[in-house]
Amino acid sequence: MKKLLIYTGMALCLLIPGLLRGQEIGLLRVNPDSLVSQREAAVWGGFEEGQFRPAHGASMQWSAGAGVKSVRHGKKSSWTGALSFEQTTGYHMTSSMLLEPDYFPLDIVETPQGTKSRQDICLEGGFLSDFGYDWAAGIKASAKGSLVSKQLSLAHNGFGLDLQAEPTLSFVMDDDMGLISSYIVRLRTENLEVSQITDTEDGTNPFGPFLDKGMLYVSRLPGKAFEILEFSHGISELFYSPELTLGAELLWKRGMAGEGKYKFPGSTISVFAEYAVLADNADHIMRAGFKRQRDQLREVVDDGFTSLSDRKTRNLDLKYEARFLHGVLKSAGVVLDGNQWIERAFVSSPNQVRRFDGTATFLMSLSSGIIDLDLDFLAGKGWWKDRGRTALNDGSPEPDRMTDVWLRKMDYLMVPRTGMGGTLTCRIPAVKGLYTQLYAYWYHAYNVTYLPGKNREIASLKVGYKF
Repeated sequence: MKKLLIYTGMALCLLIPGLLRGQEIGLLRVNPDSLVSQREAAVWGGFEEGQFRPAHGASMQWSAGAGVKSVRHGKKSSWTGALSFEQTTGYHMTSSMLLEPDYFPLDIVETPQGTKSRQDICLEGGFLSDFGYDWAAGIKASAKGSLVSKQLSLAHNGFGLDLQAEPTLSFVMDDDMGLISSYIVRLRTENLEVSQITDTEDGTNPFGPFLDKGMLYVSRLPGKAFEILEFSHGISELFYSPELTLGAELLWKRGMAGEGKYKFPGSTISVFAEYAVLADNADHIMRAGFKRQRDQLREVVDDGFTSLSDRKTRNLDLKYEARFLHGVLKSAGVVLDGNQWIERAFVSSPNQVRRFDGTATFLMSLSSGIIDLDLDFLAGKGWWKDRGRTALNDGSPEPDRMTDVWLRKMDYLMVPRTGMGGTLTCRIPAVKGLYTQLYAYWYHAYNVTYLPGKNREIASLKVGYKF
């Protein structure tokens, strides 16, 4: 196989990471003669500030981290490894108390604002070995642990663990074609514990925590501890040829929470196709991808279960990119991304919303000497098909719903918005392998109704060394 297969695989890992976790390992031994062992260490720090933020987001956030990664090749085997640690502090945070809001079909929410401190540590490793002339087999595994704590009126702490393993099989065919198959096994756990609740003078507690059963329909969380467990598994396939690449992934999810009182089955289907036209001065890349995801929430009762909510999402993305082989301008392209959301809640009176959102992003990459510059400009907007029930459009309050939080959440997702920014990388000639990388981005929203502001600024600085 030619080097083109290696480089295309690396590019696909950046463009479509959701489909190319195990395949990244599967491509390591495609052409052992062209592979070189490499290692990298880096430290970074950054901040975010602004009131155009999700309901669970921080008004200001600081982060710092460090990491190392390595790829090593032997005569018949290759190994990869990575270790990273990051500390994040966010101010004026409220709403969701979970580590990854909106991932599960249920949530734990609170009303008081406060400062959250979070630590993340991630360990990854992979191994691939040749057997025979056309085959290679291996496995990629990762483990991520997260710890978050918050004080003030509703002091709590949470711990999450995300484990994943992907056995991978690679088959190299004639005419520079390859097929890579992976089986995905993933286990996620999250444990939340409330250590202190400050009641008001009359002995009541308006702060929470509350259990969100879908679309911010809530009930008082029983007790001061809550556990979530999810197991998922599935298959992922990648077919590559120099002109055409096809990928597909199918995942099944089964989860439970609250000592088995709640269960949430789900599934995800992802497919993509990428076609390349190779020319003397520029390569033209066209890609289309589709993803469908469904998550249900059920409450277990004696004779079966009761449906609480149902969430369906569909995503379609289209991309065109021209990669220039000469000159300062290295690439330019456009990405169109569209989403459809259907959410139903069966708590209290049935409720359903249907909405769409779309973004258009223009991408550009330049390189000259020791400087690399990657820029993008985006514009996006949401459209309502069915707004569902709210305390504003039907004139009647819903006491079991956190309507104000729901409206802020929808405002963030639906308002027109623009953004611009990019990454500036500078290699240090005096020290081979040393580089600095500055990332900056600015978002601006229009027609904001419920959010406290229209702007969001993000900046980070990274210093790395490749050896």
